[in-house]
Amino acid sequence: MIHYKPIIWVEGIIGSGKSTFSGWIADELKLRLIKEPVDNDYLTIFYENPKRWAFPMQIDLLHKRYSLQQLAAYEASLAAVGESEYQGVVLDRGLPGDRVFARLHMLEGNISKVEWRTYTRAYETMTCSLIPPSLLIYLDVEPEVAMKRVQNRDRTFERAGVPIEYLEKLHRGYLDLLVEIESGQHTWSRGMEVMRVPWNTDHQPIDSIVELLRKKYELE
Repeated sequence: MIHYKPIIWVEGIIGSGKSTFSGWIADELKLRLIKEPVDNDYLTIFYENPKRWAFPMQIDLLHKRYSLQQLAAYEASLAAVGESEYQGVVLDRGLPGDRVFARLHMLEGNISKVEWRTYTRAYETMTCSLIPPSLLIYLDVEPEVAMKRVQNRDRTFERAGVPIEYLEKLHRGYLDLLVEIESGQHTWSRGMEVMRVPWNTDHQPIDSIVELLRKKYELE
């Protein structure tokens, strides 16, 4: 049987600060940081025409995230047998987080019911072979706070295309996901823990979180 070092997902709505948070705990705990896909050919044209591009964009992201999670499992297995410089892996958003976005597009009418069924089949096939994370850390940020952070960062397409109403709906979608995970509605989430971290204040100290994770997973 293969034993894995911890695989941690960091989740949150747009502007939650998860990329920064992921980098911090990766540095502190010597974890392999696997970032969100950056080579997204669809993002700019999606904001220009969501109904045309939402489905192909989400399918593209789904495949990219699945590949990254396969990499995470491989890296964690190497760490478990001492063949890696890292003590585990931290992922900047996982497949279930991606599904929150896709489901919202379906509810908003950007993805048709037929396209949603296609997405769901692909998602379920991928999660059947998914190595579930040890822990999901959800950065709980109010949509108003996330909106200010989006407006302050250098992503023109986001500032123009992310209304507060969209962030509010994402926030509700994530809260629904956490309830589903904690109530065992997903087979892949059994035995997985969820940590909700209030993250409305920038540059909060993470020492207590780092120490908790260090002790929990017996990291150096």
